[in-house]
Amino acid sequence: MEVREFVLEQRQQQEWRELVIVALFLTGTGSGLFLLSLFPGFVPGMALGVALVLAGALFLFLDLSRRLAAWRLIARPQCSWVSRGVIGITSFAVFGFFHTVSLALQPNGWSSLGAPWVQGPGWMAVLGILAGLAAFFVAIYPGFLLGNMRSITFWNSAYIPALFLTSSLIGGFGVLYLLPFNWQGLPWLPFLKSVGAGVVIFELILLLGLIWLSHPGSTRDSVNLLTHGSLRYHFLIGLIGLGLIVPLVLLGLLSLGMGVAYLMVIEGILHLSGVFFLRYVIVRAAVHAPPC
Repeated sequence: MEVREFVLEQRQQQEWRELVIVALFLTGTGSGLFLLSLFPGFVPGMALGVALVLAGALFLFLDLSRRLAAWRLIARPQCSWVSRGVIGITSFAVFGFFHTVSLALQPNGWSSLGAPWVQGPGWMAVLGILAGLAAFFVAIYPGFLLGNMRSITFWNSAYIPALFLTSSLIGGFGVLYLLPFNWQGLPWLPFLKSVGAGVVIFELILLLGLIWLSHPGSTRDSVNLLTHGSLRYHFLIGLIGLGLIVPLVLLGLLSLGMGVAYLMVIEGILHLSGVFFLRYVIVRAAVHAPPC
């Protein structure tokens, strides 16, 4: 009789696919854009942020296998990050929509950049704070949702929520850079570039920590997929190179006043591609630990 060795193999997760990755990209970018637009009272940016989050929610809905029972997703917020995410996205959509509309109805609301909600009535300030808190939750909650998957140790890391938050802000910067501003005439352009560069550097540090401080087992297998395996081009070239290093170089050139208009467009495209690649590699590199 032939004797075969019984081996418990680790395997990549197959449950979360392209629709979820696109949804995470849209909700993250939209919430980051809303947060960045909220403080200066930039109404078009807030409106576009709400629209992107709603588009991401649509992709999440399309990924459901039982769409008619989708209402049940909000039934267990005390123990389910999926329920909390649905409630958070819904709250953001409500608060963000009404706050954006209330600002747009103010004199010169669509063109002002002076945080009019600070100078307006108290209810408008409260609405802005609630919308901002909801946007912050939408940006960071996917990291906690993934971390709740106990069989995937790669996701059980404090780096993951922080990466989703910083990446969402980078996505917001990416959309802002693509909008048709007269960048040369914006007085807050130096501040925008400094904050954008700081967020990019912080995400790069988080990624290096995630790679270097990983533990043995399935987490190490996930890291190997990123650095030596099938995802190495997506991670090293798409995310680290084009998504972080090249934008930092471009921001350095922008600080010298070189080619502001066209470099901002390139910067925005690279930012958004980096945001997508981050979500792609984190989702696709997940490896289930073998059962004990």
